[in-house]
Amino acid sequence: MSFLIVANWKMNRTRSSFFDFISKLNSKSNEIASRLVICPPFTSFPDDIELSNNISIGAQNCHHKKSGSYTGEISAEMLKELGCTHVILGHSERINETDSEIKLKSETAIESGLHPIICVSGNAKDYKGEKTKEAIGYQCKNRLPTHGEYTVAYEPMWAIGTGHVPSNDAIAEVIEVIKSYTGKKHVIYGGSVSSENIENLLNISSLSGVLIGSASLDFDCFYKIVQQVEKLY
Repeated sequence: MSFLIVANWKMNRTRSSFFDFISKLNSKSNEIASRLVICPPFTSFPDDIELSNNISIGAQNCHHKKSGSYTGEISAEMLKELGCTHVILGHSERINETDSEIKLKSETAIESGLHPIICVSGNAKDYKGEKTKEAIGYQCKNRLPTHGEYTVAYEPMWAIGTGHVPSNDAIAEVIEVIKSYTGKKHVIYGGSVSSENIENLLNISSLSGVLIGSASLDFDCFYKIVQQVEKLY
């Protein structure tokens, strides 16, 4: 399987900047073997855009219902019709979501033909108390669907936006916990991924990809990470 690189733009950039980013990425696609999923705000989704075979568009959330009186929400079917193929679910910045809600969203996404990227995370208290694996196990048990294809993203809350990353051994241990629940499902890592640490992260043999936040907003910065992956993976 080729390495998976997911860009989470969060609430940043506009539709025009997304078009510019994709245009640049398309021009480099012949140099890229990795699979790339770019997740802008859903307002940036194009009506019609040319994408190279290894580039996909993802969303940052969806509702667990197919339709209904849910002001401001968006359904998996709506995203699918807009050309979306992936959706990030359960990100730790969406702190009010419960495990059961995330599981329902994941199941609905799968039924609608989307590939969920389901986040699991431990907080700073778990990390300092050496209870990360316990917290991750609980989340896997309660938020991961029992059927369908999906990817799990390990994103420690204390690492997001801080520049600090767990040791490779610590990440590898969490991946083993996740795989004990999911079997052969792919596991990626997110949390302050950058061009400075991607080479070290690639030394984790069980790692299937990365989820990149702020470092994905600038094309040159993002592409530098892609180039390092292509060189080393």
